[in-house]
Amino acid sequence: GVQWVDVRLAQLLLQFGHREQALAALHEALRLAQQNDDPACLAHALLWLAHAHDGCGADVWGRLSPAGEREGEAAERRESAQAALLERCLSRAQELGLRDLAALASA
Repeated sequence: GVQWVDVRLAQLLLQFGHREQALAALHEALRLAQQNDDPACLAHALLWLAHAHDGCGADVWGRLSPAGEREGEAAERRESAQAALLERCLSRAQELGLRDLAALASA
């Protein structure tokens, strides 16, 4: 389905450092996967979303933190969000029997 195209597009965009566009494609993939009841795509999109939050795609990471927020606080917030995404991905991958995806999410 189209949701898988969005996941693949996000992978390509991240490879070329276009993080903002990749995040938009991943959010669209998540929405479409939920709409089309595609739990496997949803799990894959969560993994790539965590990957994007981990710093893949450099176009946004050099920008300043929100006003009043120290860089350490911003890094902690990103790590917390990434950990939550990986936990959700791992849980879904285990439910669906997607061992390769579960291994990637737990690494």
